[in-house]
Amino acid sequence: MSRFLIPDSGPLFSLAAGNLLGLLTHFRIGITDIVRQETIDQGLQPNASAEAQSLQAYYNANANNIETFTTQVGTTINALRTANPDYQTPRNMGELSIQSLLIDWQLRRTGAPPVILFEDAWFMNHAAGLAKPCTLLSTQALLGYAQSKGWIKSAMLARQAIARCRPLAYQDHVSLVMDKSTPFG
Repeated sequence: MSRFLIPDSGPLFSLAAGNLLGLLTHFRIGITDIVRQETIDQGLQPNASAEAQSLQAYYNANANNIETFTTQVGTTINALRTANPDYQTPRNMGELSIQSLLIDWQLRRTGAPPVILFEDAWFMNHAAGLAKPCTLLSTQALLGYAQSKGWIKSAMLARQAIARCRPLAYQDHVSLVMDKSTPFG
C-alpha cells in the first residue's frame, strides 16, 4: 500500500496559487477534517479566494483520490461550533489536527507512515514532539522532487509562480524522515 501525502492548508493554497494542483494526482492524498474545512470547504463560500475556488474544483474532479480523516481535534472543534456558532477557531488547528492524525496512526499502526506536506515553521518547531513515524516534506522539497520526476519543468519557475500570489510562503527546502522506513521518493 502506498504512503499517504497529508498536506497542511498552506501547501494546498500555494499549489493552487501556482496552478500546480495537478502535482497531487501523483500521490494518494489524505487531508484532515480541519484542513479540509480551511481549504476545500472555503471554496463553497460566496467570498472565496481564487485559490479556495481552485481547491474546491480540484476536489470535485479528484475526490476519488482524496481521503478525509476525522480527527479528535476536528470532532472537538465541530462540537464547539455546534454549541456556539460564533466560536472562533484558534490558530494552528490544521497543524494540530495533523498531529492528532499522527497520534491515531501511531496507535493503530495502520499502513505505511504518512508524508506530511507543510509550509510553515510550526512543523519544524514541533518536529521533535510529533507522533512518529512520519516524514516531513516542505512544499519547496515537493517541487524539487516533482522536477526530478519530470512532472514539472522547473522547481524554480514553480516557486516563482507561487510567490506571485503568496510571497511570504515558507521557502525552506526540507525533507525530514521521522521514522525508520524509506525516505520519501
